[in-house]
Amino acid sequence: TITESGKTIYMDLWLDINELGTGLSNSDNFRYAFTTGSTSPTDGVVSSGNFREATTGSQIQLLGDKVYTATTTETYYLWIWLDAAETSTTTMNQTFSLSLGGICSESKSYETILLNDNVTVDLPNRLIPIVYDTTDNNTIVKTASKDNTWANYNNKQWANAVLVKESGNNTRDYYQNNVGVEVSEDDILAYYVYIPRYKYKIWTTSLSSKGSEQEIEIIFENKDTVKSTGTQVDEYITHPAFAFGNTEVNGIWVGKFETTSSPTAPTIKPNVRSLTRQTVSEQFKTAKVFETNTYGLTTNIDTHMMKNSEWGAVAYLSHSRYGVNREIYINNSSWNYTGRSGGNVGGSTAINTVYTNQTSTETYNTYGFYTWDGYLLEYNTNTKSSTRDLTKVASTTGNITGIYDMSGGAYDKVMGVLADENGNPRSGYDASHSGYNGMLYDGTPYMNGIDFPDSKYYDLYTSTNSSSVSASLSLTACNGGVCYGHGLSEVRKWYGDENSFVDGRSPWFVRGGNFDDGSNAGAFEFYPDVYVNTYVAARSVLLLDSNE
Repeated sequence: TITESGKTIYMDLWLDINELGTGLSNSDNFRYAFTTGSTSPTDGVVSSGNFREATTGSQIQLLGDKVYTATTTETYYLWIWLDAAETSTTTMNQTFSLSLGGICSESKSYETILLNDNVTVDLPNRLIPIVYDTTDNNTIVKTASKDNTWANYNNKQWANAVLVKESGNNTRDYYQNNVGVEVSEDDILAYYVYIPRYKYKIWTTSLSSKGSEQEIEIIFENKDTVKSTGTQVDEYITHPAFAFGNTEVNGIWVGKFETTSSPTAPTIKPNVRSLTRQTVSEQFKTAKVFETNTYGLTTNIDTHMMKNSEWGAVAYLSHSRYGVNREIYINNSSWNYTGRSGGNVGGSTAINTVYTNQTSTETYNTYGFYTWDGYLLEYNTNTKSSTRDLTKVASTTGNITGIYDMSGGAYDKVMGVLADENGNPRSGYDASHSGYNGMLYDGTPYMNGIDFPDSKYYDLYTSTNSSSVSASLSLTACNGGVCYGHGLSEVRKWYGDENSFVDGRSPWFVRGGNFDDGSNAGAFEFYPDVYVNTYVAARSVLLLDSNE
């Protein structure tokens, strides 16, 4: 009840998942509907969906930033059912426990901030804006003001933010409500960097010829701007990563590093080993864990495993006047420590030129040469020396505000997959599969996994000979030609980066290359893969999804 006349309140309402059987979380047919009508689940639907990929701690949004005043009176009905379309026996004898959660606030669950460089930032309330203080030979993370002092893309200073523990050395509320205070590294769960919505000028329409490296011309825009739909050289096209299903977004928050820690309690942190040895479906499920209440995010927020087009959005921005506008330095840590750097592009700096008391001409070692914040490591140890050079960092900006692990380190598996002859996403090769149901290399179906998530979560590619071992470059995805913005044909062979398209044997894209790939590694590297091993990681993306 709101008693104050003229008062406006914003309400979020959600279902907390306390328990959910795996048979139900793997089904499209365990469904819910939140309605204003009392007669059926289709009467006055406000929100609806299923519980696929939900886990303990997940939240299912019912209302997001719903406006109420003293004169608002509404009744809602919640429907939960197992649809008659279900045929799998895996849903039998399953249990679930849900509870209703909600919050009322005088402000929305996110803020929209306009920076000086025409960058529109959508900032979820629990994502804490930060800046880095690198004076006095230290790196201190501090909370930032939600204004033009936070970031400046014209100066290659990208917006950074963190998710923190609810209660650590300080509380989440403390960090959220106090500007300029130090954020304890122990309290940080995940680092994110903002990629603003933009359009870019088309410079080639070739599918297969070697491109010439050049600055990518970018103009920032917001989601209320009419989309650019150019198809010819010198025309502009709005980058496709900023359309998430039916939702147009002002930008995406990208994991600053590859995902780290464990599948059930993931983090995004520097100076630790990347999370590897997961199938694609396991990597995707891990990315969704960032939505759970442990990380403080509420409704309207979607987290997911990075798509191929989203990788392209980061890579293109890095090669504009807003980024390094050159090849990104390589992470040369053979143990896949996040944020590490070889201090140069892949294959260009040998051990004996960095550590003059060494004779090895290898261009990598266990821990890499430099930390994410520019400290030279003692030779083949995880100990920082007193030598520091911030120009050596391997980020998309060439400074500490950029995104790391885009070249070398571990391969980054992305949600970009080849279609079978029926237009459905493939699973994998044989015993090496994604964990998703779908066709294998020999044409037989793999059906012991789980179904693919909604199509908004992956990019689907087709080819003129998609069942062959070596698929043609004649991709027919993306409106029958160039996959604009995906970082494939437009940037093919830039800097000599490896460029092999997905095929029937290996239908999944990996990006960035490996620590020992030398000049083949880079942000424009793409390669077909399906295997689960120590050298394949993934990355998280967070965005504001009004259709969640």
